[in-house]
Amino acid sequence: MRRHLYNEQLFNTHSSNFSPRLYSAKRLMSSSLHNSLQKWCESLPLCFGIHSKNIEVVCKPSTMYDKIMGYIKTSKKRIGVASLYLGNGQLEMALVSQLKKSLESNSGLKTHILLDFTRGSRGDNNSRTMLLPCIAEHSNQMKLSLYHTPNLKGAMKRVLPDRFNELLGLQHMKAYIFDDTIILSGANLSHDYFTNRQDRCIVIKDSPQLCDYFYSLIETVAGFSYQVDAQNKSKLHDSCKGDPTKNSETAKFVKHASSRVEEFLSYNKMSHIDCCEKPDTWVYPLIQMGSFSINQDQTAMRSLLLSDRSDDKVYMSTAYFNPSHEYIDLITRHCHGEYHLLTASPQANGFLNAKGIAGYIPMGYRWYEKFFVEYVNKYNQDHRVKLHEFSRKNWTFHSKGLWFYPKDSRLPTMTAIGSSNFGYRSIHLDLEAQVILKTDNQELQQSLHLEKNELFSHSAPVDGEFLDCKDKPMPIWTRMAPYWHGLIFTVKEFAINWCRM
Repeated sequence: MRRHLYNEQLFNTHSSNFSPRLYSAKRLMSSSLHNSLQKWCESLPLCFGIHSKNIEVVCKPSTMYDKIMGYIKTSKKRIGVASLYLGNGQLEMALVSQLKKSLESNSGLKTHILLDFTRGSRGDNNSRTMLLPCIAEHSNQMKLSLYHTPNLKGAMKRVLPDRFNELLGLQHMKAYIFDDTIILSGANLSHDYFTNRQDRCIVIKDSPQLCDYFYSLIETVAGFSYQVDAQNKSKLHDSCKGDPTKNSETAKFVKHASSRVEEFLSYNKMSHIDCCEKPDTWVYPLIQMGSFSINQDQTAMRSLLLSDRSDDKVYMSTAYFNPSHEYIDLITRHCHGEYHLLTASPQANGFLNAKGIAGYIPMGYRWYEKFFVEYVNKYNQDHRVKLHEFSRKNWTFHSKGLWFYPKDSRLPTMTAIGSSNFGYRSIHLDLEAQVILKTDNQELQQSLHLEKNELFSHSAPVDGEFLDCKDKPMPIWTRMAPYWHGLIFTVKEFAINWCRM
């Protein structure tokens, strides 16, 4: 019965004259990729065939905001949102106001919003209070789910203050669904991301099965998340087993959540679905939920990096430069292509000028950059591995992803876009969603190329001399800033085990 429901949802296209077709992985390969990458694509669990005319690369934050506002106005059947949080500024209030109007004018419009519990509950005026009017007046149409990490529990939950309690894991996926259109991004629904915080955004229209997949993913996670009612009270979903905040029930919760996600993935495995006639672009969704031993994205990225050749070029971007040691080792010692890594300068870091200890975080990431450059130099790879810092006046940087240029190609044939920062948290603690987008269409390749160029145009390469911080002494705890989540996690586990002794 459960399988029937999942399949019914995945293929419920809202289109009376369309019948999805399944093909083998080899049917979807193109001549633009060499053999090792073709095999890599064949190994990915799920693929959606899209026509490039339905795909738009959006570079300006204000344009992304206008798109979201417009789609809220015109959506007829469903709105699905997965994000870290919803801000409380004027722009966000306008989005909520329009959502309320759309729900009032269309009783058939269903809306499900999935946010993170800790970030969405921070402060008195937060994501929950912003959405309460919609929940109170349209409870039969509107659902608000809040995911709570099982890593924040017991004494640690009571002791850690706001912001620091978010280091142990978050709902970090970003997907914005409006009927059969989806916006894939790394941006949250907050003022900065709509004005002067640089992120990425790709709009895919007329792709019902792809939207079904992500909407079903939202509902799957909601099944082991808190549900918020009209009184702003939250309780775990009725079907959830175990409480993520209680030491005695965490194991039960993790087992239940893992089985739900595994079940979702098992019914969306090794399928290749055309969402249109004669697709020229293919989208491969990847999920990463380390807390539940779901490692699709990590496995795929590892294989991708190992599939490169010496003539390939790979451009990578991360908002917070803290790549896992595995990725650093792969890029430095096992990969063969030319790599350019882009991250925020301290001036473009979102924590710049933050109060208290958080204000030192940008320099903590700068110190980690220095470690990376020294590691590259140690293995004499500085001729092919370059680090760049983004710096643009009055802008911060939150872009993440990858652009792949095969041998002798001036345009990228593949990109990765989503929520992952390729760091420890993304792999082991947070809920992440990313897609690999591969295209044969030169116009779309050109759009991706221009997007990459625009980001790198505001950057400069950095080396060990530039990053030398000896004239700017930092406390040891500042140097450990990128590792705080790991340290807190270790202390938490030690405290739990000590209490059991």
